Amino acid sequence: MPRPSIAYVDEQQDERDNFFGDAYDSELFENIHLIAPNPDINVTLAELIELKIEALVTDFNLSDAGPLSYSGEDLVAKFLSIRKEFPCFIRTSFEDDALRTSADVNRIYSKNPRDDERAGRTLFHRIALQIERYEQQLATWSSELEALMAIAQSDRNAADIARILELDGKLESSIGSDMALPADTKKSLFDVRDGLLEETERLVTEMKRALENGPTAEEKPTGE
Repeated sequence: MPRPSIAYVDEQQDERDNFFGDAYDSELFENIHLIAPNPDINVTLAELIELKIEALVTDFNLSDAGPLSYSGEDLVAKFLSIRKEFPCFIRTSFEDDALRTSADVNRIYSKNPRDDERAGRTLFHRIALQIERYEQQLATWSSELEALMAIAQSDRNAADIARILELDGKLESSIGSDMALPADTKKSLFDVRDGLLEETERLVTEMKRALENGPTAEEKPTGE
């Protein structure tokens, strides 16, 4: 099984070098991309999206080498808005600050020198484990989607179609548009789903009307 690739964002060259050495020594990763943050968060984001990585690791502060308008937490939040549930981790020398501001404290790992060896091992193994779990979840969604798409169109019900669209949305938001169903397939599914819903609503309305009006003269039982 091929080893995953990761990216590390840090404004300090020596920190990037140290991270590379530790990650390389862990023997858990195929490629370790080192990124210096651009002043424009969108440029940094675009560079990361372009890379074929399975996890993102970033420094928390990102402004020690010069003024920067965003933090590692901001970068992670922006990345997750495009790649939902993607494995992301934040390293910091300001652990208390990071813990107070992070949307997920489980992403935070200390860069404190006294914890380097232990924390480094823990971080890299957790990255690898999180990547594995993330890929298992994607595989589960993909398998379920394939099974639902294999059902003949005439045999699919509204619940099947709703689940297909839900799974497609999950995969697209996690991996990108390259995993999405073709636009014409989506339109067809939406049309069928909407048609089924309209038919269901029509039947429910007719049943309610019948219950409110009671039986017609022809339907009323005759006396003996």
